[in-house]
Amino acid sequence: MSHLTDLGGGRARLVTGLDGPVADVAAELARLAAGEAPSVAAIAGRCAGPAFQLALACDLRLAAAGASFSAEGVGDVAACARRLARLLGEARAKDVLLTGRTFDAAEALRLGVVTRVVPAARLDDEARAAAELIAARPPLAVRAARRAIARVRDLAPAEALAEEHEHFRRLLRSRDHQAAVAASVARRAPVFTGE
Repeated sequence: MSHLTDLGGGRARLVTGLDGPVADVAAELARLAAGEAPSVAAIAGRCAGPAFQLALACDLRLAAAGASFSAEGVGDVAACARRLARLLGEARAKDVLLTGRTFDAAEALRLGVVTRVVPAARLDDEARAAAELIAARPPLAVRAARRAIARVRDLAPAEALAEEHEHFRRLLRSRDHQAAVAASVARRAPVFTGE
C-alpha cells in the first residue's frame, strides 16, 4: 500500500510503498496531483501495474538496485502512455507498454523510468534526503520550474522563452528573492516563505 508523507511544511512529498498493491489508483493519483509540492518516489521491490502508474506520476523516482518494473496491469493505459511517452519517447514507451515486460532497475535508469538507482539499504535515506533538499529550496522557484518542465514540450521556442522571462520577472519581485539576496550579503542561510 502506498504512503504519502509531507516534508518541509508541505513543500515536498515522499511516496513509499510502491512495491505493493495500490487499492485505488485514481484516488492516489488525485492525492498526488493535489497541491503543488513535488513528489519523490522510493521504489524498493516490484513496481507493476497501478503502482507503476503511480510512480510515473512522481517528479523524482529513486529505485533500490534490486527493484523491478512492469506496465503489465496498468489500469489507465492512456494516462500511462502519455507519461511514458513524455519520459521515454514514443519508441521506448511502446516497448514498455505494449510488451508489459519486466525490467530491472538498471534498465529503468537507462530508459529514464527512474532518476536514480541506489543500494537497497540506502533507499529510504536517499529518497528522504532528496525530498528534504527540494523542500529547502525556494518554493516559488520550485513551483515555477515544475510548471516550466511540464509545459516545455508543448510550447514553441519563442513561447517557452516568453514564459521563462515571465517566471523570472515574477520571481525577482518575490519576498523569497529578497530573502535570498539578504542572506547572501549577510553570509547566512536564507529562510523561504513561498511569498
